[in-house]
Amino acid sequence: ADPDLLILKVKTFLKLSEQKNELKQMRDILAAEVEIRKKAQQELARHNELLEEKIAERTAELTAKNEELEFRNHELQQFTWVVSHDLKEPVRKITLFNKIIQERYLIDDEKAMHYCERTILASQRMMKLIDDLINYARLSSNTEFRQTNLDEVVNEVVSDFDFLIEESNAKIHIGPLPRIRAIESQVRQLFQNLIGNSLKFIRPGTLPQIEVKSELVESRDFDAAASPNGKFCRITVSDNGIGFEQKYVEKVFVIFQSLNDKKSYEGTGIGLAIAKKIIEMHNGIITAYSKVGEGTRFVLVLPV
Repeated sequence: ADPDLLILKVKTFLKLSEQKNELKQMRDILAAEVEIRKKAQQELARHNELLEEKIAERTAELTAKNEELEFRNHELQQFTWVVSHDLKEPVRKITLFNKIIQERYLIDDEKAMHYCERTILASQRMMKLIDDLINYARLSSNTEFRQTNLDEVVNEVVSDFDFLIEESNAKIHIGPLPRIRAIESQVRQLFQNLIGNSLKFIRPGTLPQIEVKSELVESRDFDAAASPNGKFCRITVSDNGIGFEQKYVEKVFVIFQSLNDKKSYEGTGIGLAIAKKIIEMHNGIITAYSKVGEGTRFVLVLPV
């Protein structure tokens, strides 16, 4: 036998044997990997089934809760109407009877007239409080969003304040305002509260000046950059009224909170709370910048 040929054959068989062993090991590894993946797929399928069951259960629970919530909201609205009528009727009678007593029996009694006048004013404040509470409660009801021309809305609000504007010699400037998707009645109430606020808190010895303007901005942010194609609008309502300390900015939007003397400035402390709730229902934000004796600037950012 040729020794070189024999050695070559042995080496070849040895290499084939090694490759066969490597292939066997690789086959075993792949078989184990396939088995692991099968188990993982089975486990995933089982988890998916459990997840679908839980989602179905949760959906059913949420549907039931939503139906219950709608029912409770309906009950609450009915309760609000009933309570408002039951509360307003006796207050109306108190006012009416006090006026009759005042006009018929107390003409010559100055002190009694004074007390009667205070009673009438208190009952009127009570009536205003009831109305404001009803308006606040109504905001929770579902109302349709539609294209709303803010120019028309604000001009109508200003027209409603004709008497107050003429009485105080106020100057109101309204810049161009956009059209947005909104609940028109609520937006009207929003601007009634903000402009009414500016006409109420007038600085003594100063002719009131109110400005309403807007611009399109890129994002839902008070300091967002202006953009002609922005999907949000930033609206400012500013005045030169009495103002307030900036540290109380959060307090002015809390229901029943008032920073001013109720003897000097009438109000229930609900107007700005209503404004904030309306803004939140429209997925917007609101804040105020103010300084005592230098007026206030309300900033609103609403999606177009």
